[in-house]
Amino acid sequence: MLPLLAACGHGGEAVGPEGWQPIPGASSAWATGAGSTAQEYRYVNRPFGGTLQDLASSVTIDVLLHHRGAKLQGSVPIAACPGAAGVATFLLPSSQTLEEGFTVADKRSVRTSYLRRTGAAADPSVTAAMQKALCITPG
Repeated sequence: MLPLLAACGHGGEAVGPEGWQPIPGASSAWATGAGSTAQEYRYVNRPFGGTLQDLASSVTIDVLLHHRGAKLQGSVPIAACPGAAGVATFLLPSSQTLEEGFTVADKRSVRTSYLRRTGAAADPSVTAAMQKALCITPG
């Protein structure tokens, strides 16, 4: 799992991990590596009328429906952020780990997705990008 994020700011920004390349034709998506070392990071910000708990349930359902056989490893709150946020970690049948970050603020949801080979260490630049995306000070 990603370490808890500290020193959060205003956030809510679609910022890719430092040094990663935008995925051609995709909106707010970045990649690094190739083959078995390939990693992807995505950002989505959309209207949402529910609570953080509603979003956490939605995230879990979405992942389990889109990745048959996925297993939820756990979900941790990101208490250091000014608004509530969390990261849920899933093991996928494809031997990949998917970390779904999520928060709700100002009737909007922000979600990040980080996909990497299971067993590969988390890229620190992803932690920084997730911090910028998820640590939102409600306006």
